Amino acid sequence: MVQFFKKTIKMSKPYRSSKEKDPVVLSYENFLLHQSDISLLIDDQWLNDSVIGFYMEYLNNDVFKNSSKVYFISPEIVQCIKECNVDDIAVFLDPLVKDKSYSYIFFPLNDQEQLQSVGGTHWSLVVYGTKHRRLFHMDSIWDSNEKQARKLALKLKFYFKDIIDIITPLPTRQQQNSYDCGIHLMCNAENVARYVCANSDIRDVDPVDMEDLENKRTDLVGLIYKLAGKEISS
Repeated sequence: MVQFFKKTIKMSKPYRSSKEKDPVVLSYENFLLHQSDISLLIDDQWLNDSVIGFYMEYLNNDVFKNSSKVYFISPEIVQCIKECNVDDIAVFLDPLVKDKSYSYIFFPLNDQEQLQSVGGTHWSLVVYGTKHRRLFHMDSIWDSNEKQARKLALKLKFYFKDIIDIITPLPTRQQQNSYDCGIHLMCNAENVARYVCANSDIRDVDPVDMEDLENKRTDLVGLIYKLAGKEISS
């Protein structure tokens, strides 16, 4: 799995990938979360694709498991779609969405432009409304990821064929620091999904509650340890 880490003075030294130095805290579906991943949440750091990928999987398999309206793509698949040749897009998307009738498909987007190296500085959310035939973009730092969103949009338009609008911005709360874009992405995805499952038009969704954003890191750490059947480490 490609990892996307922000290079910033807030980042601590990376953990060594070993059982002793970086033990696995949770194995969930296709994702392993290590102690280093949990530390990103606890220490107010930029989130990597392991944390966000786990949460997309959790939304699919727990929160919205009884809904056929929404589906969440993992960030490493989104990265591959964004950077791959158009002829290869079906390899990634066919097993997930072909012959399905989802109303909204969620794409966590990172601004890293390489497949084989770490990096990236920002997360945002692209949502494909299948009935609207539009791609909606939620960016917590105004239009910082607009270039990447359009790059992804062109690939998705090639695959889905019927998209009529490349990018439609949705009103989005703006982050108040340099590291919470991943938190905004996850909160926005769940907020939008809950709304469209109960209603019909994504364009009427209200911005996510500030309280949800403020509590998300703590709530997520608690969720991970709960799923792992472990006590939260001090």
